[in-house]
Amino acid sequence: MLSDGNPLLVCQIKLWRDHIKPSLTKALRRAPEDNLDWAPAENMITLGNIFLHISECSDWWFDEVMNKQKARELVPSARSATLSKADIGNYMEAHWERMERFFSSDPKVLAKHYQYSGRTKTHSFTGYWIFCHLLEHDIHHRSQINQYLRILGVKPPEI
Repeated sequence: MLSDGNPLLVCQIKLWRDHIKPSLTKALRRAPEDNLDWAPAENMITLGNIFLHISECSDWWFDEVMNKQKARELVPSARSATLSKADIGNYMEAHWERMERFFSSDPKVLAKHYQYSGRTKTHSFTGYWIFCHLLEHDIHHRSQINQYLRILGVKPPEI
């Protein structure tokens, strides 16, 4: 398991399971179905698509970069379509399942370097960097979702 012998990772994984996942799940439940395609300004990501972005990020980093499996496109035409709350919930559940697979990985994945070839150069990331990035990413977008809910007059979940 990823956290074997590492108390910091034990705490980080506990944070994910006990606080981040439940608060994002509650936020999706509280999000008004008729506002999933809403954004506070033109050219900003919609409320529903923030949840999808969280899922596609773990799909891309964990499945495509680390495990060399093709990441799936969640929303056709970049960000033009909004899915139902139930469909978004299924993608979020896939995100949590991916994260649990990551958490159950051999700790050696943290030190391993993973390559990604961009447009102009090849980037290298350690598994630990990816782990921290995904944690930071979920926390960042949880805050964004909570701000959107506040603007819509919906009380966000406690964090």
